[in-house]
Amino acid sequence: MIRHWALALLPMLIACTPSRPATTPQARCEQQTDSDPAVKALLIQAPARGADPRWQADLAAARRQSVNACLTAAGLAPRGGVEPVYQAHYGLGWF
Repeated sequence: MIRHWALALLPMLIACTPSRPATTPQARCEQQTDSDPAVKALLIQAPARGADPRWQADLAAARRQSVNACLTAAGLAPRGGVEPVYQAHYGLGWF
């Protein structure tokens, strides 16, 4: 009986282990996104607006900008590519 409980608790113990330390500047910047003041301000609104697509887009944009600012501060260029469209409004709503 004790073996069954031990096996049942094993996945929960594994899930509670701390994450590995970041080894690259990109990973360190991605780990620090939730401590950015702009991201924190949006996360405070989460209980009221969590399912709102506009809020989710704003949160994703704030996290992206936080990572890019961190990489720039570390002396690294952010990833290249096309700038994403923020809050594009089409006939069916915000995307």
